[in-house]
Amino acid sequence: MCPLCNPINEKVIKSNNLFRVILVDEIPGFIRVILNKHIAEFSDLDFDEYSEVMKEVYRIEKIMRESLNPDKINIASLGNYVPHLHIHIIPRYKDDAWFPDSIWSETHRSYRYKTTQSQIDKLAEKIKNG
Repeated sequence: MCPLCNPINEKVIKSNNLFRVILVDEIPGFIRVILNKHIAEFSDLDFDEYSEVMKEVYRIEKIMRESLNPDKINIASLGNYVPHLHIHIIPRYKDDAWFPDSIWSETHRSYRYKTTQSQIDKLAEKIKNG
């Protein structure tokens, strides 16, 4: 059973017939764009669908930069454990626990995020209404 086809307690910010955008609790401001249909790769989409998804990823990145002022934004589509197309959009900070490695690496230091709930709420509102 695919956990992205059968989600539990997702914090959905925005959805349409092609994808949904969710907040991920692991890191403040972490966003996932999840395709609604169970496909594994971008090439399973037609070009118009692909374009719509990538426009949303681009838009979210711009909003994230304006709202959270991260040092870097990581965008990833792995799907090794869950082969259901989804895109991670992750704000990164030079002093976060993993930097300069990916968030799936071992941590290098303890870190307390400075991102406030108000910033996250504004990020979500801009994504929803943007």
